[in-house]
Amino acid sequence: MFQKKSVKKTLSNVGTRTDKLKVISAKDLGKLNMPDFCPRCFWLERQIGKPPMIFPGIFSVIDSVTKKGVARCFEEKGMLPQWLPIPNVAEIIEDDIFFKMPAEYDWILVGKPDDIFRLEDDSYHIVDYKTARFTERQDELLPIYEVQLNSYAFLAQEYGWAPVKKLSLVYCEPNGELEREEDFSLKFGTHILEIDLNLDIVRLMLERARAILNLSEPPPAHFSCRGICRWLAKFVIKYE
Repeated sequence: MFQKKSVKKTLSNVGTRTDKLKVISAKDLGKLNMPDFCPRCFWLERQIGKPPMIFPGIFSVIDSVTKKGVARCFEEKGMLPQWLPIPNVAEIIEDDIFFKMPAEYDWILVGKPDDIFRLEDDSYHIVDYKTARFTERQDELLPIYEVQLNSYAFLAQEYGWAPVKKLSLVYCEPNGELEREEDFSLKFGTHILEIDLNLDIVRLMLERARAILNLSEPPPAHFSCRGICRWLAKFVIKYE
């Protein structure tokens, strides 16, 4: 069984300073796996920073409510809720997990999985909740999620939760209509998508990220880039 003290020991070896050229999140690493990934934007964002972005906090609230609901159901009934039909769960790792660990190619990889389940055979199943409908747009983002979840598996096993044998995305999809207008009650359905375990893709993306940042000058942009490098180029042209 994994002990908290080993986490603290590992974190103390890493340190707390955030270095944009050293630290990369599981989700940011996943962006390198997208077909339209722009290496020039990645280089610029890491070297000079990127504009601040505001994300709606409601998604974090829904994720938190989802996790608490799953934990409460398991504690009271000894099983996951019916909307999360994952078999053979023996234990929920209930810690608020935040991974931070040195990885290959001089990176520190960080990640925060939504839930880790220990199964009856002492293997582990990692899930990530997405408040979204499973649409064509979500399907287009699967390359990000593939790397993100495999990064969680990579980190979990380094921390002692091994072996990780299953990875799943759980889409929490709002229904099209309110259940009761009187109290604004909205129901959600779920769509579970299994992700293939492929730790090699984590190492491949870490290697690619390091190769880009080792360049002394920004690399060429992706031909269809609509990101920071495109807007920066427009700014330079306008004011040169």
